[in-house]
Amino acid sequence: MAENAESRIVEGVIAAILEQRLKAGTKLSEPELCEIYDCSRTDVRRALVVLATRKTVELKRNRGAFVRIPSQPEAHNVFQARRAIEKTLARNAAQGATKADLAELDGLVQAEVDARRNSDRARAIRLSGEFHVVLAKLGQNDVLAEFLHELIMRSSLIIGFFAGSNHVLCQDNEHGEIAAAIRSGDGQKASDLVEAHLRHIEAQLVFDTVPETSDLRRILTR
Repeated sequence: MAENAESRIVEGVIAAILEQRLKAGTKLSEPELCEIYDCSRTDVRRALVVLATRKTVELKRNRGAFVRIPSQPEAHNVFQARRAIEKTLARNAAQGATKADLAELDGLVQAEVDARRNSDRARAIRLSGEFHVVLAKLGQNDVLAEFLHELIMRSSLIIGFFAGSNHVLCQDNEHGEIAAAIRSGDGQKASDLVEAHLRHIEAQLVFDTVPETSDLRRILTR
């Protein structure tokens, strides 16, 4: 039961970060997390340690746990690392993607476009992240894919902190163009498009952002 509670907390916090609902700087109150997840403080503390090792939470002595606030140099480093890794995975995907892989990628692209057209920002954000997770899976390198999963989570936190609610994550056609390059087997084009896509996202970040915290109970119980 304790392990289940711990995993639910970790998964809930990470999901909220990936969907950019949980903002950097938000205090993760132990009593509040106990109530939200109906668990003990021991469960909460274990979960917070796991989140801290994933660089999403900062544990401050005598103050508690907070969603980690990324620095500007860290933001640049994370996106630089994503470009290096994801370009390789995109090239690999173009060389080995199956029809089923391509269908999954195309389905995500269309679902994301539909979400944008319906002004469903939360769903569009989640699908955008899923596109990159699936791209990592198709990249035929489990080690790089594991690194990329962490970077995707960290970049979601960065985007959520350094971009406002009107931030455009990417143009409707960017993921579609990447998927098309992979479908055609053009690894170099897929790699180049991934780099341009990630640079476009990074270029929209505003580094004089004033910290904005989240309503923890509302975010994690939705």
